[in-house]
Amino acid sequence: MRCVHTFDLDISVPLAEEAFRTFLRETSSGRDRLLSLFAEEPSPGRFLLHALAGGAAPGRFVHACAEVSPRSFRTFTDVCPGAHWFEREIYDLFGLAPEGHPELNPLRFHEGWPRSFFPLRSEGAPPPEPRRGYRFLLVQGEGIHEVAVGPVHAGIIEPGHFRFSCAGETVQNLEIRLGYQHKGIESLFPGDPGMGKILLSESISGDTAVGHSTTCTRLLEAVTGKPADRSAERWRAAALEIERISNHCGDLGGLSTDIGYLFGAAHFGRLRGAALNLLLKITGNRFGRGLNRIGGVGPRVPGIAPEDLMAELGRLRTEVESVGTTMLDAPSVIARMEGTGRLLPHTAKTLQFVGMVARASGRDVDARRDFPSPAYVEAPPAKVLLDAGDVMARARVRFLEMRASFDWLSGILAGGITAGAPVAEGGVPVAGRRLVVSIEEGWRGEIVHAAVVDAGGRITRYKVVDPSFRNWPGLSFAVRKNVISDFPVCNKSFNLSYSGTDL
Repeated sequence: MRCVHTFDLDISVPLAEEAFRTFLRETSSGRDRLLSLFAEEPSPGRFLLHALAGGAAPGRFVHACAEVSPRSFRTFTDVCPGAHWFEREIYDLFGLAPEGHPELNPLRFHEGWPRSFFPLRSEGAPPPEPRRGYRFLLVQGEGIHEVAVGPVHAGIIEPGHFRFSCAGETVQNLEIRLGYQHKGIESLFPGDPGMGKILLSESISGDTAVGHSTTCTRLLEAVTGKPADRSAERWRAAALEIERISNHCGDLGGLSTDIGYLFGAAHFGRLRGAALNLLLKITGNRFGRGLNRIGGVGPRVPGIAPEDLMAELGRLRTEVESVGTTMLDAPSVIARMEGTGRLLPHTAKTLQFVGMVARASGRDVDARRDFPSPAYVEAPPAKVLLDAGDVMARARVRFLEMRASFDWLSGILAGGITAGAPVAEGGVPVAGRRLVVSIEEGWRGEIVHAAVVDAGGRITRYKVVDPSFRNWPGLSFAVRKNVISDFPVCNKSFNLSYSGTDL
């Protein structure tokens, strides 16, 4: 399966730090891209860094690891800017300081957490120095002032702090501070690879329950040697596309609200509800919880006949097409969103952003093509790629992706998705110490789950990368040189998850 890969750690030789640096440099400048970077403590006081890359060819995964000292390692951000937040996370969780890092502020923890708390570091390892407090970047110059927003906001949304440095109303810098929803979810995954892990994955980011649970389930299937059959994989992909449609409708409605376009705000909110109701009919839950089981899908899947689902999707598509075309052709919408919040293609490539944010800035990355699951091997989705990088481009990418999702769903349903997906038998459980990686294209972008598994088949380290974790720095670049009143529409055009980032 091209979306899942297993590496044998028993024969993997850790690289010297300089060779590991070369690997990351080549990942940053070549056709492969960085998928994940994380630390592991296989025995007390011994620390490994794991880097996962790939994407140069369909199903291509590359792994490298390096052993580092219990205290610190030389930062890799200077040769691989996409490693920036990964290194901050490694320091927060393990106390391994990336020396020379350009901005070593806490990422996972706010002031309420003890500075000597490194939750994934064993008691047998020598204690590191307490982490420093958070230091905001000080922008200096005549007329520069700061505007602080959050972490508690006026709306019913997740918590996060935004610190704007402005000259008049023009934003010179935006610093984003997160971590207020850190719940230690990665520390709950180690142990037996059972059904409880799937339930846990559904809570990583509530609006991406299908994406995270599907990614997690495929990983567990590789560990246990219980693959799903073709019908189950088709239902998983169908649910992923409906999750994409529902969230894109919600985002276009949110953008409409932020610019005062009431027609779009009213209709897209209603259409999002209609898409969520389709997930309810398939899985028994409006957010798609209960879709996945190891080796197949849940007992309620599908709760709707394929021909009935096809008819309802057809009606939904007609309305989405009408409302979306009207919105994106409206002069008031074009005037407000074109040229606002531009993220340059060079920035998107250098910092290795993912998902629709990347595709709106000319970066052609899509895990459905680069790491296709069986259903996407059968029927690859249409490519959607724009390069303007502004709010309008991100809105258009959403609309075009919904159109592509409807096309894909029509094809897979017309071809016979097969109602009732029995659990498939077969496969070989993972043996020996292994690193298993699973990837899927969620509606925001690529989701990466990786697990280190011991010789007994138990998970000893689990790493989650939500696409929001990769894309938050992009919001800072997008709002620069815009007036501060443009921030809400810029922010909504990214619509990133706090929970998925804070873990």
